[in-house]
Amino acid sequence: MKSSRDRMSRNSSRSRSKRGIGCLELGLSSFLMVVCSALGLNMTLMVMGMSLNDSACRDAARAAAQQSTSALALKSAQAQLLVHATDGSFISQPSLSSTASPDFVYNDYSGNPPTNASPYVTVSTIVAIRLPFPMLFFSQRVATNSLNFKRTYTFPIIKETFYD
Repeated sequence: MKSSRDRMSRNSSRSRSKRGIGCLELGLSSFLMVVCSALGLNMTLMVMGMSLNDSACRDAARAAAQQSTSALALKSAQAQLLVHATDGSFISQPSLSSTASPDFVYNDYSGNPPTNASPYVTVSTIVAIRLPFPMLFFSQRVATNSLNFKRTYTFPIIKETFYD
């Protein structure tokens, strides 16, 4: 009788320890999944924000390069940035980083460009991205919860008249 009781108690303690290890594995793996999901969401928002800023800056520079004066070019660039609208919760609306030089440059050389130079327009835009999860690495903050991405494009100014 003792031997059968001893066997039963050993088997029950083994099954309890197996259940304990299973709970421990589930807890650790779910913690790792939450961390990986948070990191993936942060990276997705950063890539989306950089892509939005890149296309907005390129389109604004292209629109500004098609205008005949600096004032019209600035208005056209700002209007083109409104096309790339966001809801503003995690990724801000793209905007000109400033209208002062060198962030917005419209250089048409007053219609007489020097030799080996062509008129150009340079546009710089900025997008702010708010990360939902702070990025920590060994208790050191890698990035703040808000990141700013700046992009600059330069396009040649085209002042050609096209006829149908």
